[in-house]
Amino acid sequence: MTIDQTPLSIGIVCASLSRAAGGILPIMQAHASQFTARGNQVVAYGVEDACSEADRASWAPVSPRIAAPIVKRFAYAPAMARDLDQASHHILHQHGLWLYPSVAVSRWRRRTGRPVVISTQGMLEPWALANARVKKKVAAALFERANLSSAACIHCSEAEVPGIRAFGLRNPVAVIPNGASLPDPTLRRPRPAWLPDDGKRTLLFLGRLHPKKGIKESLDAWSVLRTQAPHVAANWRLVVAGWDDGGHAEAFIAHARALGLSDVIFPGAVFGEAKEAAFAHADAFLLGSYSEGFPMAVLEAWSHGLPVFMTRECNIPEGFQQGAAVEVTTAPASQAHVLAQHLAGPDLPKIGARGRALVARRFSWSSVADELLSTYAWLLGDGSRPSSVTLD
Repeated sequence: MTIDQTPLSIGIVCASLSRAAGGILPIMQAHASQFTARGNQVVAYGVEDACSEADRASWAPVSPRIAAPIVKRFAYAPAMARDLDQASHHILHQHGLWLYPSVAVSRWRRRTGRPVVISTQGMLEPWALANARVKKKVAAALFERANLSSAACIHCSEAEVPGIRAFGLRNPVAVIPNGASLPDPTLRRPRPAWLPDDGKRTLLFLGRLHPKKGIKESLDAWSVLRTQAPHVAANWRLVVAGWDDGGHAEAFIAHARALGLSDVIFPGAVFGEAKEAAFAHADAFLLGSYSEGFPMAVLEAWSHGLPVFMTRECNIPEGFQQGAAVEVTTAPASQAHVLAQHLAGPDLPKIGARGRALVARRFSWSSVADELLSTYAWLLGDGSRPSSVTLD
């Protein structure tokens, strides 16, 4: 997408440009890759964290600009604002809320008068707003409500729109999903060292280890399943993979031990090829979350042909509509009943195949990038309003 045949200059802004950003990282990197492949210039701006240098190369061909923080918890890095002051982007695309990058983005918008797109990433969902509620109310009053209200467009999933409107925002909203890449089904990846080759099938959770993800409830459900459906538990294992967000991992591991779930595996964080191998050697995927924007892990599971068990709060209703997902709740007894019923059934391969087909048809990164670039062009006065953008 170009303006008067000139490539766009696009700034991508987030508190973290590393694996510390969780599922937001592959989203931003996919956007950057698709935009640069179409001849646009992309610069990514973030704040330094423990994984910044290790993950810098994964942004290639984009060279991230990583600012050193003065206050790490708030991602307060004045150097980010200075970097943006020196930039001449046509548009900024911010990912995530509540931290200093919002302040830096607002400053850029006021200085340049150019459009800002903000991806809320599920952070205006009711559960998310209730978590650390006081801090978010303060942040909203000090800077975030003004930042959001002044954005040229809010980018989100369809299920997030009610929460955005309930927050009082009346901006144009671009309803554009995330995407995923389809791995080569003939590629054989080595079995992870932490996964025993004992004939058991694997139910995988993969994401950040945080109470929002319903991990404790899924451990409780697994305990119920082992008691009420031992014939199912005998053939399956539960793997809880992911990075520790906020020091919760130890509590989850202790809870599993207290329940006597000695066979539940906690391999820790898995990224890159290790993550692909985890998906490749799993047989089903579980995300019993309380709140999501549009979870990348579900799309990645589908791309590997895995049947998905997820809550309605994962905000991908297409999965249920197309028979690519089975609905669970966060209630352990109910979740255990659904898992027992389907893990023992014959339909898992068909459910997984429908998920892979859904990704290929609806959630390709190429189509996502086309919709975003059309939105950017409209905001810059070079095209009509895309059908994905709503004004009410």
